[in-house]
Amino acid sequence: MKFIKILPALIALTFLLLTAACDTPEKLLKSTDLDYKHKKAMQWYNKKQYYKCIPVFEELMGLYKGTKSTEEIYYYYCLANFKQGDYIISAYHLKNFYDLYPSNEHADECLYLHAKSYEKLSPTYELEQTYTYKALEAYMLYMSNFYDPKRTDSCNMAIAKMRKKLEKKALSNAELYYKIGHYRAAATTFEQLLETYPDIDNTERIYFMIVKANQKFAHNSIPSKKAERYSHVIDSYITFKKRFPASKFMEEASEYEQQAQFQTVKGLLEHGQTAALGERERIFNKCIYEAGVRKNLITDLKIQAKCDAIAEHASFLIVKNHFLIAEEMRGIAKSQPLEQTVKSYVTFAAQFKDSKYAREADKMYRTATKTLEKLKENG
Repeated sequence: MKFIKILPALIALTFLLLTAACDTPEKLLKSTDLDYKHKKAMQWYNKKQYYKCIPVFEELMGLYKGTKSTEEIYYYYCLANFKQGDYIISAYHLKNFYDLYPSNEHADECLYLHAKSYEKLSPTYELEQTYTYKALEAYMLYMSNFYDPKRTDSCNMAIAKMRKKLEKKALSNAELYYKIGHYRAAATTFEQLLETYPDIDNTERIYFMIVKANQKFAHNSIPSKKAERYSHVIDSYITFKKRFPASKFMEEASEYEQQAQFQTVKGLLEHGQTAALGERERIFNKCIYEAGVRKNLITDLKIQAKCDAIAEHASFLIVKNHFLIAEEMRGIAKSQPLEQTVKSYVTFAAQFKDSKYAREADKMYRTATKTLEKLKENG
């Protein structure tokens, strides 16, 4: 008797279960009843069965094209993709909804969720940050078009969070460049980091790393570039010292600055020795000038003495350079470089009476004077 009483209920339940089982997206798409399709798709949406309602909404948008219903169906289609986590799809369609229906009551929500979709796609800082930049751009677009206190606060928080991520990414890139020995790229990236994110944490260390990266880059440079690149070390040190005079990195930074002062002079000497004969005198004269200037900026007496030694060597090499040019000439063409040899020797001898290069310089001087005398005798 009890079984007979519950039999109708079991039959009804079975019917409902069978009916529900028959309502699959594939079978529903075959139906010609648009109202039923719409109703069923909304039921699935409300039950959070987004994978079921999305293909039905997609079909209905085509079937209802050109009617007011299209806007509503498209709106729920966008939301279903967003809520299902298909953020690449939702990012596109939410923006497209806003572009197509800017006056729709849901336009602001769609533009907001468009930005939110890109934020969801934004990866950890170690990875490529295209979606982070797209999210920032999307949030700024939303805030320039709509004002909602609750959403504006959320936008500002999201923007701050993603900017922090980009800061971390940029800092990581700069540190990586330094670690693998790309010192020029490291210095440039550290500098750009400060320009883009002036409020970044630990700016003291970043300014110091610019000095350090510049020093490494200059040290590994070819002779013709050393003087210029060591001047960048000094410039970055001056900026660092001005901002952080009591820095814990100051002792190490000062060592780099002192090395740069001396290496600027040494680099000019090396450059002159490897340059073409016609360029050497100009470079050696600059070396002598810089030796006098930099010596007064160097605190170590031994390094000061090295500057003097370089100036002495450069002065001697000017004499030698004129002599070498004369040797490459023939006939009367020798006269001018030989005269320059004599003239530069007189200057060198007056300044460096006890020079270790005196004997060699004196030999070139005597050869030059004798050759000039012969050239005059021969007319």
